[in-house]
Amino acid sequence: MAVVFRNRFISFAVTLWTLASVLPVSAGQFEDAEAAVNIGDYLTALRLLGALADQDNTYAERLLGSMYIKGQGVPQDYGLGMRWMRIAADKGLADAQNQMGILYQRGLGAERNEAEAVKWFRLAADQGMVLAQNNLADAYALGLGAPQDFGEALKWYHLAADQSSSYAENVIGIAYERGLHVAQDDAEAFRWYRRAANKIYERPDDTWIHSPQYNIGAMYASGRGTAQDYLQALMWFTLAAAFGDTKPPDPLGIKLVDTSKYTALEQRDRLMALMTSAQIAEAERLAHDWRPHPIVTIERREK
Repeated sequence: MAVVFRNRFISFAVTLWTLASVLPVSAGQFEDAEAAVNIGDYLTALRLLGALADQDNTYAERLLGSMYIKGQGVPQDYGLGMRWMRIAADKGLADAQNQMGILYQRGLGAERNEAEAVKWFRLAADQGMVLAQNNLADAYALGLGAPQDFGEALKWYHLAADQSSSYAENVIGIAYERGLHVAQDDAEAFRWYRRAANKIYERPDDTWIHSPQYNIGAMYASGRGTAQDYLQALMWFTLAAAFGDTKPPDPLGIKLVDTSKYTALEQRDRLMALMTSAQIAEAERLAHDWRPHPIVTIERREK
């Protein structure tokens, strides 16, 4: 039955996959398929993945789902993409489970179902997947498919932060700055923002909150959690703008965590009006010379 089901929804690409060798799949064929996708050689990718999927390769099933979802080498079809993704997810593949959550949350390939999304996010998060931990935390923070519970959200954000997630570190910084389920503490907020800001931000297009570069810039500008320093503030706002923090924040963020309504470009321009040309030039030099350098906090362990 499973073979009939699979063959029914790969009919579009079956003519490509018949080009696949009837010999057993080599250990490196999946890596070859991934490489083919990365360079846009979808004909080769489909040929390799078809052979792998016929041998029940979970990773190939997940990648086929992704190709249908993105329309890579096949007509974009969220329904078929979800079917392939579901096969891999039911086998316990965390990445596929997280993708199932995203599809249900956005109503792609199936009717939107936020509670079902939370179920899939949790399955992947329980396996330690950072993206799923953040997605599950967001669901609790925003009340999407689960009761709004910032305490439960922080638990998952901390698990993601333990794996160096800049997004999770940024949200934890916001929690301390705003006093969300923790004691309000500007110095602790600054520490978390600094951890996140010294990395490439992993969610630059998510506008419900500002980037950590923006947030640490705001703290330097106001002198909260650290000494006031317009030069450092301008450097960080310049970096925030360069990384894409240029859109007005989502109204949800403004309502939930009092996210600033100003964009990084607006904050940058406001600061520049208060500074000398020499200070501005120095801040721009610092921003130009900046390189990601995660700060590692070394803590004493009890013997």
